[in-house]
Amino acid sequence: MGDRDALISRFLTEAGWSAAKRVRIAGDLSARRYFRLKGAGGETVVLMDADPKLDPSTPRFVQVTNWLRAANLSAPDILASAADDGLLLLEDFGDTKVSDAIKSEPDLRSGIYTLTLELIDRVQERPLDGLHTPSPQELVNLTRLADDYYPHIDQARLKPFRALLETVLAEILSEPPAVSLRDFHADNLIWLPNRAGFRRLGILDYQDAFLTHPVYDVVSLLTDARTDIEPEFRTRMIREYAQRSGRNLAEVSRAFAAFSAQRNLRILGIFARSASRDGKSVHLPKLPRVYGYLIEALRHPVFASVAQDAIAAIPPPTPEMIEALT
Repeated sequence: MGDRDALISRFLTEAGWSAAKRVRIAGDLSARRYFRLKGAGGETVVLMDADPKLDPSTPRFVQVTNWLRAANLSAPDILASAADDGLLLLEDFGDTKVSDAIKSEPDLRSGIYTLTLELIDRVQERPLDGLHTPSPQELVNLTRLADDYYPHIDQARLKPFRALLETVLAEILSEPPAVSLRDFHADNLIWLPNRAGFRRLGILDYQDAFLTHPVYDVVSLLTDARTDIEPEFRTRMIREYAQRSGRNLAEVSRAFAAFSAQRNLRILGIFARSASRDGKSVHLPKLPRVYGYLIEALRHPVFASVAQDAIAAIPPPTPEMIEALT
């Protein structure tokens, strides 16, 4: 038994779950691992294993969890903790992701997405100390991951786009920032139909929360790499968000386009890197969807002066490109 396995065994023994059956739960691209533990009476919990040598985010996860629960939001209860060792036992929300709930009952979609906008409002009502606030330059630099890993990008032709993006983000970020859960999409929300209101949305994967423009999580939700969201529905939800937040629709749409361009160019790089460097090709089939969101954002009037060169600089993810990344 390795040192990590021994540490986990000791943690589970102290928590009273040493005899439980352990089943691996599919995770994301991070170094974190998740296991469902089933007790003798059928009760279940989730073990989160995040080796701090690979992922030091567990203390932040605990902080944000406690903050969310204090706001009466459905973050998982922490049942046992060795946060410094990267080990937690969490309340089990089950396997019904919001995306799965919508697939099985399409009529739920509009209502669920309205709930998510309510949830975003609730998250942004309260301050959370200690979170990073990335600068416009930092946000733009994050998109350079695509230069390193996404094939055949023309960095020179992207230079004017990045200069304009930094200027636009600086203007947008002049207003006070709000808490963003960051990876806020339909696969990180668990459908809990027996709860009320936005507590029907169980929240996962928020340890990378930061402070930025309030529209960021709306962008994350409505340009979801894992879920088809047609432009008409996205436009309707953006309009609803603007009405709910009391913001000018044109300003919201401008901010949405800027963060969508920033976020989706970065994601092209993340998914390409996970395949070519880390051997994780599971997200490669999503590249065309992400690329489509990016091109849609670049066609917003705010990017009119640079759109043609920017689009030409980023080749579409053809089957041949995806195969080469595998």
